[in-house]
Amino acid sequence: MSEEKLVPKLRFSGFNDEWETKMLKDVSTINPKTKDLPNEFVYIDLDSVENGILTKKNKICIEDAPSRAQRLLDVNDILFQTVRPYQMNNLYFDYDDDNYVASTGYAQIKSKINSRYLYHYLHYSKFVNEVLKRCTGTSYPAINANDLKKIKIKIPSDLDEQMFIGSIFDRIDEKIELLEKKHQYYQYFKKFLMQQIFAQKLRFNFIDDWDVVKLETLIEKGKAGGTPPSTNPDYYNGEIPFLSIKDMTEQGKYIVKTEKSITEEGLNNSSAWIIPKYSLLYSIYASIVLVSINLTEVSTSQAIYGIILKEGVSLEYMYYYLTYFKKNIHRYVKTGTQGNLNAKLLKSFEIALPSVDEQEMIVNILSLVDKKIENMEKEVGKMNEFKKGLIQQMFI
Repeated sequence: MSEEKLVPKLRFSGFNDEWETKMLKDVSTINPKTKDLPNEFVYIDLDSVENGILTKKNKICIEDAPSRAQRLLDVNDILFQTVRPYQMNNLYFDYDDDNYVASTGYAQIKSKINSRYLYHYLHYSKFVNEVLKRCTGTSYPAINANDLKKIKIKIPSDLDEQMFIGSIFDRIDEKIELLEKKHQYYQYFKKFLMQQIFAQKLRFNFIDDWDVVKLETLIEKGKAGGTPPSTNPDYYNGEIPFLSIKDMTEQGKYIVKTEKSITEEGLNNSSAWIIPKYSLLYSIYASIVLVSINLTEVSTSQAIYGIILKEGVSLEYMYYYLTYFKKNIHRYVKTGTQGNLNAKLLKSFEIALPSVDEQEMIVNILSLVDKKIENMEKEVGKMNEFKKGLIQQMFI
């Protein structure tokens, strides 16, 4: 029985040659000898790159540079994240507008083959898994340059095939970047829109004055914590999903857990109040002040204040208003070691409340923008999944 040829499942027509197996050190130079650094440069640390994009450019003087600033970059260099490489925040460096120096948290790779092909291959799951096998450390797993050099990769023998593969993934990355920019634009637009609406600069043809009332006057029922008897039906009994702060996100959404989050012996004295459908959930920690509309019955940790609103107050309007209101939290929280909110302070928030019709208009406008944001998130996700699947088909 003949051996299976070393070829990918999917390739461009006209290419039939078998691929070659090489060590990374055979097709690149890794961490070349450090040149003298310029007096001023853009420093790229491990927080500067996200999903292949340089998200921030911090220019610093050499006197202020950290000791890890050692890798002076040239166009077409590849930065491979050696610390927590599973994040795959690698960078194809093609900037020539300034001096750039990278942290030693990256491996600087100068390719001897098509550099775009090599860059995309470094994101192939088989390669990443080989990297992770060689990592040391628990909290910050990392691979050293010597181990990285020895990892084997598969490459087309034809330079044109390398170029074509690199080009197709470049086009996909450009599409993903465009979608992510649109997503970011809608987020900025929503922020601007909320500023204009809640400053009452944008009124949608309404002219009535807004009422300013304390949040407590709008609450039908609100709770956060306590030590109820086990027979109290308002408190957690282990039979419904449990929501904690870590399940809430900055977008005001949350993931409902299906498993029990409180031990059996803790059930009788649980302080988790069962929040009915269509209520507000508010974290009472100033460091992570979050708001969420609860679309299903859940129980919460004592660090989350549950709110049932009175009739005539739009739940969605309050969600948007309190999300926007986070920038004013400092007025209510005293400076201290924790700087936490509490139920009393929360209820003292001053709420600007328009008429019911204007509340509805505001909700409709902001909901449309939220839908756009959600759709863009889905598009980015679909494109990333498409790229991931194509990588599996086009690499070996």
